[in-house]
Amino acid sequence: LDIQAIFDLVGDKVRETFNAQAVGILTLDRDNIASFPYIIENGVRQYEPPSPLGDKGFSAYVVRTRKPLIINEQMPARAIEVGSTIVGGGKAAQSGIWVPLIVGDEARGVISIQNVDREHAFSDTDFRLLITLAGSLSVAFENARLFDQTQRLLKETEQRAAELSVINRIQEGMAAALDFQAIVDLVG
Repeated sequence: LDIQAIFDLVGDKVRETFNAQAVGILTLDRDNIASFPYIIENGVRQYEPPSPLGDKGFSAYVVRTRKPLIINEQMPARAIEVGSTIVGGGKAAQSGIWVPLIVGDEARGVISIQNVDREHAFSDTDFRLLITLAGSLSVAFENARLFDQTQRLLKETEQRAAELSVINRIQEGMAAALDFQAIVDLVG
């Protein structure tokens, strides 16, 4: 039920399924801050700090248009067109697919696969399969996010209830004994 464990499981399965050395999952919060819960290239986990999504890059393009993108050739030229940079510090891709994670009518993230060794690494079947997977993943990720948020709010509510219980006991003790020293001892 840990949301990071879900990202790891999904990312690992996507890596196993496709001919991709690099797999990335990007999520967006309500303030358009991009987080990268999963980036792996050639079996090595990479990290990128959260940052505003901005208007440049393949992921920004996919989020803005809410349409999947496949690039199988001339990747350097296409990267320049959209102002793409390498996320996580890996190698430049030769082929790639980026698919938006849609929740309702909003793009709430992107899942991407890249091949850093060769062009034409992905077929139309790969493209359609990742699009299909992204549809299911969008729902699963949103449900996990909502569950995580609910658990956090529940813990906060339980903490507030415990604090109120302490306050109530102090008030009951104060009402029962108006002796100043007894009140000081009770509060202490």
